[in-house]
Amino acid sequence: MTSALTIHASCAALLLANLAVRTWRTQVIFRGLGRPVPFVDVMTANLAGDAAAALTPLRVGGLPAQIAFFQRRGVAPQVTVPTLLVESILLYPVYAVIGAVLATVAGRAWFAELRTFGSDAGRALAWLGVIFAVGWLLVLLLRRAAPHRSQQVGQSLAGGLALVRNMGPRPALLTVPLTVADVLTRIALLPILALGLVNAPPADVLAIASFAMLYGQIAMPTPGGAGIVDLGVLGGAAGDLGTQAGTILLWWRAYTAGIHIVLSVPCLWWRLARRPTLADAR
Repeated sequence: MTSALTIHASCAALLLANLAVRTWRTQVIFRGLGRPVPFVDVMTANLAGDAAAALTPLRVGGLPAQIAFFQRRGVAPQVTVPTLLVESILLYPVYAVIGAVLATVAGRAWFAELRTFGSDAGRALAWLGVIFAVGWLLVLLLRRAAPHRSQQVGQSLAGGLALVRNMGPRPALLTVPLTVADVLTRIALLPILALGLVNAPPADVLAIASFAMLYGQIAMPTPGGAGIVDLGVLGGAAGDLGTQAGTILLWWRAYTAGIHIVLSVPCLWWRLARRPTLADAR
């Protein structure tokens, strides 16, 4: 077992490292598109986006919150929207590759672990499958109901890909290790929190469960996947966490969302209480 102080110090360090690498990644793209933005503004925008995403279904509030903050700081949406679109285009393939690697390395062990918990974990996975299916059905219905809107989305993606090509290979390639660091510092939180257990589940099982919990929230109809993710964890989706399952889940929620929400308040007040200056644009 590892002491609680060591566990929480490690989680706090991972949280700060994650904020730093995500901020640098967005800065790299801003610079690649010819519009440098200060580190502290990008970090505050990310915190605001995290807070809004955690409090809205399907994380839909994250992007508008970032755009609104940048606009208040003097960065026009014509600059912000393409930057954030390019960032999405660059990071999702990395997410997919990491997910595939985790599935290859630990997928079989994870499913074997799930089977030992019987119906609770199975029902949680079944609900996840239903949610994904309903989500895709809604996308298809919306495309038929609003073909012009779908066309606009397609044009936006095409424009984003054109910007990636125009930006050049160096900024695009630099985002890859930053995104890998982003994912690793986030999925490491659950295995570290489980270090306080006498018989913790295998690290690879915790890692793939952590990845599924974090990035599965994107398709959840509840804010932050609340209720669905929690039911899965308590039902054994992260392995046998014993009597500490509720405590570990609570701390995991704090380090992946709660602290971001708390930090966003003073950062937003600090950055929005003053007007942008020419020095800020460095």
